[in-house]
Amino acid sequence: MTSRRYPNERQGAFAERYVAESYGLAHVPNEANWYDCVHPRGTKYEVKSTHETLASGAAGRFRLWEDQHRSLTAAEGAEGQTAWYAFVLFDDSDNVVDVVRRKPSTVTEIVGGEWNDAGHAGRSGRQHKIPWDQIF
Repeated sequence: MTSRRYPNERQGAFAERYVAESYGLAHVPNEANWYDCVHPRGTKYEVKSTHETLASGAAGRFRLWEDQHRSLTAAEGAEGQTAWYAFVLFDDSDNVVDVVRRKPSTVTEIVGGEWNDAGHAGRSGRQHKIPWDQIF
């Protein structure tokens, strides 16, 4: 199980394994920086997770990275390839509430071209944070 007290990496790793088991995917977190799991037919999955409410009391949100999104969108558009985002939502007791898949093109519509400098320790690049209720 995950915990809101643990770093995002632990929550993310749990969500990746959960999605892999749920969809019959290979969990390959170190294969590329733009996807976490692969279907036997080659479909790439990038897993994102959040809690309904963060430890701070704020509403949960999914952090997307522009470089990953570009790669997923390119894979979705390439002939014979498919790519998905898998969004995992946890409740305040660290239970999985739901998992939904969204095509990168659908996520592009949600993001609306609004990418911001991350200012995030350990990861440079541009990001977009999507409130969980815009996905579910």
